[in-house]
Order: sequence, then C-alpha cells, then structure tokens
Amino acid sequence: MKKYYLGLIFIYIMIYILPLGGKPMITPDEFRYGEISREMIETGNWVVPKLINVRYFEKPVMGYWLNAVSIMLFGENSFAVRFSSALSTGLAAFLLFFLVLKARKDPDEALLAAGLFLTFGMVFGVGTFAVLDAPTMFFVTGTLVSFYLGCEEEKWTWKKFGALAAAGIFAGLAFLTKGFLAFAVPAITIIPYLIWTKRWKQIFILPWIPLLFTIIISLPWSLMIHQQAPNFWSYFFLNQHIKRFFQDAGIHHPEPFYFFIPVLLLGAMPLLLFIPSAFVGFKKRFHDLIQDKLIKFAICWFIFPFLFFSACSGKLPTYILPCFVPFAILFSRGLLEYFRGGKSKLFDVTAKILMILIILGALGFTIVQIIADCGVFNGMFAPAERWKWISAFVAIAVWAFCLFKMYRAQKYRTKLSLLLLGSILVFFVSHFIIPSRYLEGKAQGLFLEPLKERVKPGMTLVIHPNMMHAAAWEFKNKDMLFYTHGGELEEGLKYEDSKARIISNKQFLKMLKTTQPGKIIFMMRGDFREGIPKAGFEKYKHGIMFSNF
Repeated sequence: MKKYYLGLIFIYIMIYILPLGGKPMITPDEFRYGEISREMIETGNWVVPKLINVRYFEKPVMGYWLNAVSIMLFGENSFAVRFSSALSTGLAAFLLFFLVLKARKDPDEALLAAGLFLTFGMVFGVGTFAVLDAPTMFFVTGTLVSFYLGCEEEKWTWKKFGALAAAGIFAGLAFLTKGFLAFAVPAITIIPYLIWTKRWKQIFILPWIPLLFTIIISLPWSLMIHQQAPNFWSYFFLNQHIKRFFQDAGIHHPEPFYFFIPVLLLGAMPLLLFIPSAFVGFKKRFHDLIQDKLIKFAICWFIFPFLFFSACSGKLPTYILPCFVPFAILFSRGLLEYFRGGKSKLFDVTAKILMILIILGALGFTIVQIIADCGVFNGMFAPAERWKWISAFVAIAVWAFCLFKMYRAQKYRTKLSLLLLGSILVFFVSHFIIPSRYLEGKAQGLFLEPLKERVKPGMTLVIHPNMMHAAAWEFKNKDMLFYTHGGELEEGLKYEDSKARIISNKQFLKMLKTTQPGKIIFMMRGDFREGIPKAGFEKYKHGIMFSNF
C-alpha cells in the first residue's frame, strides 16, 4: 500500500503546491484577501480587519490570520496568498481519508475517497485560489468528522470527549472564518443523522461539549471586535446572513433554486463521467449499503446542506464546496462495490469514450489554433503564446494515454490509480497556460507593476473602487481616496475617521486645479472616462486607465 499512499501525496503536491504561484493574482478576491492580511502585519492590529485602512466587515478574521501567517513565511506574493487555500484542501483530504479508514478499515476506500476529492474540478479550482471557502470547508469537515467519530464511540471515555471537543474547536475556527455557517452545516447534517439512526435523544446530549469548546475558541475575538468596532456584529449578521438568505437583492447574488445542480455536475468533472459505474455498484448492494452508518452520515452531509444552500436567495458556486467531501465518500464506495462485484465493462467503455472525445477535441483545437496563428482570425491564444497551447496538447495526450492504459488494465487498483493520475498534468499546466486575453482587466497587477516607479511618496491617489484592491496591493498605499463611492467599503466608510475619503467628480476636478502638477494619480477600469480630463501622462490598456495629473 505504500506506493498508493505516496501516489496520493504526489497528486496533492503536483497540482496544489508546486504550481501555486504560476498564475498572476486575480481581482478582486485575491488582492482583497492578500491586502487585508498584509495590512494586519503592517499595523499590528490583528482584531479589526481593514482594507486600505478602512474597516472591512464582510467576514470574520480567521481567513486573514491564515493568509497573514503565510505572507510572513513566504513573502508578499501569489504563492503566499493562495497557500492557505491549498493547505486547507490538503488537510480536508486527510480528514476524509482518516474518517473512511477509521470507519471502514479499508485503505483502498480511504485512498480512493481522498483521491477523488482532490481531483474534483471545483475542489481543485477553489483550493488553488485565494478565497475563504477552502479554509471554511476544512474547518466544517473537521467539525463533522470529529463529531461522527465521537458519536460512534459507545462509551463515555476520554476518546469520546476528545473527539467532541475537537468538533467544537473546528466549529469555532469555522465560525471565525465564515460566521454562522459554521453552525448551520453541521446542525442540518447531525440532526437528521441522529434521527435516522434512531438516536434522537442524543441531539440534546452530545452538542454541549462541542458548544463549550466553540465558545472557548470564538468568544475572545468576538468580544474584542465588538469593543473595537461595535457595528461589526449587527452589520455582519444582518447583511451577510439574514439578507443573503432571504432577500432577492442583486448584491447578494440571487439565483434560482436549481442553481447548484449544474454547479455540482460541472464541479465533479472530469470524474463525473464515471458516476454511472459507481451508481451501478451502489445500486447492486443498496440494501446493505444503506444500513452502513458512514453511508447514512455521508447522505445527510450531502443532501441537507445542498438543499439548505439551494434555498438561500443569494448563491455563489463555491458555497457547496463542503458537499464534495461526502460526495467523494459515496462515489468511492460505489466504484469499489462495482469492481469488487466483478464488473468493469461500463467503466472501460466510459474510459474509451472519454479518451476518444478528448483526442478529437485536442486535435480539433490544435488545427483551429494553427490556422489562427497564421493570421486568419484571432484564436484563443495569441501567436506569442504558442507554448501554452502546445503544453496543453501534451498534457491532454498524456491523459488520453492513461485512459487507454486504464481500460486495458485488468486489476481494478491499476484502473483507479490511472483514473486519478491521468489528469494530473492537465491540472498542473492549467496554472501556467491561461490565455492572456482572459487575464485582461482581471490580472490588474500585470498592468500596474511597471507603473510603480511613477507612484512616489506624497502623491495623492484617487482610485475607482473597481481598481482599489490591486492598487493597494501593488502600491502599498493605504491613504488613497475613493472616486464617487466606496464599493464594498461603504460600511467602514461610515466611521468618522474614514468619511472624508470619498471624493466626488466635482471635488476631484477642483483638486486638479489646486494641486501641483504631477502630484495626483487617478486609476479606474471601464470603457468610460466619467468626465475625467486628459492627463499629462496616461496609460490605457485592457479597459484600465492610469493617469498622472
């Protein structure tokens, strides 16, 4: 089994760690979470999150702490900003592995579940991007894994107490990362599970230990933030929870109830095509499997949070990330039951079809891109980026070869190993081969980096909110003024020490007349000028304008 353990570690390092700094930072999320953490380090205030020296109340503090520690270790770069997401994903995979191994005593199933989880498209995408969803998913996973292990200990021993205490610690950390979601997902998983297993009385007994440790972990910062920023809890609870769940407001991303169904299906790619094989394996032994406590727990963990998020008025695709952990448990059990039942034909046919499709797709794309490089039309990649699509073609060719070997292999362990290993090179190169045209306007650091020398101490920076995240990170300036409005900083700008930082068009034009030439920098993004006059120095590219008046 040692080689399979090493293989899983290899998958994680290859697609989550080594290429983590391979693509530029993307606005607004990565610059936002990097800048808030950087300012924590600079100011020494680890209680009140601030963005560009303005109180930022959208999320609690744990995600920023994790990023700040990463920046202190690795420096101010994209690798450091993304590292906490990658580490959280790897630790969630370890918890998944540990849970299945502990509950099933089956190393094959534990390895497969963790491997499937790491190679789901959405897990990979979020786990290599600087957002708070990956740490939240890890802490929620820790809460549920610990509670399950504690719940299944029949006698009250220190082992049971420790597992329930760990559940509370993880819940507290989840609360400090994303708020009250830390309680919702575990509650709507655990309560149905205990009812289903006819242990409903434990609903009133087991949660007290986790609750105690949740309070121990979360209360100190909760009191400190209330003392230093009294408006935080009222704003955070009302806007980020009540309104997001109930109100159909554009700012809270309204989507229909079925929104997460295609998100789940696309998020499970490229492994989605092998679900029919898992379904056949699951169906064949459905009666026995449905009696398994881990399967019951995984079903509750998958279905009820999925329905909960679907019922929310505001939705983002990343919300259902915690559902991919139980999905991996169910998927892995179905595949193993399928193979151990002596079947492989459907799996092999699926592998062959997928191999043919990706070969045809790769050849078709290559032909189109070669024609584009000849100047007939604009391709996905510019002519100077030929190495990118050639790298993609090579990665896909390796994937196709693995699929070919997979359907010809006789042992199911070999088949499943190739299923997980085949797409590694595709995941790896995806960090480096994003077409430049798709980065235009989003990777704002590429535009701003060469302009750093023009931003000197003593200058006044006036920034449209659609540029403020990248500008703050690149220029290390926390005193900029916000043009016409504060965007997501509106709540923080209500404080007396920040009110004066919004500047209207009229005030800006007056400033231009009364300020020494060369002392004002203006930045915005968009195909409009909003009444901004021509500057002495101006650079405009990809819809981004940098003006030095």
